[in-house]
Amino acid sequence: MEPGEDVDRQYWSNAPTDMLRLISSRLVAGEYVVFRAVCKNWRLSLPDLHDYSYSSPFSCVNTPCLITFYEETGDVEFFYPLYNAQITQNMDMPELRGSRIRCAIEDWLLMSKGDYGMFFFNPFTKVIMKLPDLLEEFKNSFPSWTFSCPQDSSSSDCFVVGFFFSGFPPMVYMIKVGESIWKIHTFYHDEYGNNKELFFVPHSPVYFKNDNIVYILGHKGTLAILKINENSTEESPTWKFHGKQLSHRKQNSIRQIFTAEDIDNGGILVIFLTHEEGKVDIWRYKMNGEELEKEKVTTLEDKTLFVSYGGSFLKPSVARGLANKIYFPMFHDNNKGVFYCLEKHKYYSFDYSSTNCFNLVQPISSIWIQPSSRNYSF
Repeated sequence: MEPGEDVDRQYWSNAPTDMLRLISSRLVAGEYVVFRAVCKNWRLSLPDLHDYSYSSPFSCVNTPCLITFYEETGDVEFFYPLYNAQITQNMDMPELRGSRIRCAIEDWLLMSKGDYGMFFFNPFTKVIMKLPDLLEEFKNSFPSWTFSCPQDSSSSDCFVVGFFFSGFPPMVYMIKVGESIWKIHTFYHDEYGNNKELFFVPHSPVYFKNDNIVYILGHKGTLAILKINENSTEESPTWKFHGKQLSHRKQNSIRQIFTAEDIDNGGILVIFLTHEEGKVDIWRYKMNGEELEKEKVTTLEDKTLFVSYGGSFLKPSVARGLANKIYFPMFHDNNKGVFYCLEKHKYYSFDYSSTNCFNLVQPISSIWIQPSSRNYSF
């Protein structure tokens, strides 16, 4: 041992725990294991991948996780892609049993229960915020939902909106937090040109709170924009429709559609998953005045995209190797998270790669959420 080496080792071996946790939050599974194995002090300062709970440091670094909800028991399973680790959490909350996830904004879930019940739920803080029951005549028959903001101190101006896609334009179910009665808004075909080609399939609407508008994608590639009055749900919202239809060949190839807000560029990203081997196409939909601009996206550069039905978002890459990747709510061999590499056009997990997604498992009730530091004290 060289002179002074023992002193140097003492310095880095006794590095502050907060610093170690900050560094480890940027590492992916295998890298984290190696980092933790450097010395005894580092190993004791950082939890094992399979020992952490949802109140651990992992949930405090604002890393996305996939939540799977088990309707019969009310339990949830958290999957952290950065660590390729899962944990099932017994929530011990009887009111969650028989519920289902509708959509998510950050770490707040909009949930329904039975024919009429609707409420917000935060799985990290275990806070439930009830909404008035849905109207008896319509029950819980609206398949697509969104809301305008997380349920924090400013949530009094939050709108909750559901869509029923059987007609044109879609019916709208809405309430503003603090109101006591839901409102149903129906629209006449003739008022909007009676264009039967512009009907919609269930997917995740994108709410732009600053403008109080919602983007919805038509199944043929057209875009609908719903404008909501910022002061009242009594006044009927208005629809505008933009864009040309996709080719018949493209329409027939689509297996699933996901949408996410494109914060840096405005508009939305539309992710098409095709029947043919599960190939992935991404398009940017952006309004330029009254004209819709569509652009094919071939790279996410230094960002990672997390997509699921009811909750999708684009984030700066938080770990080396995750840039230009898409995380779907899919698993290989039941417990290994899968991402799609836009550069290689392949699906990957830590021990798997393939050009198609046919042998991957997609949980029925799973959605990506973003733990928010405002709800936690470190």
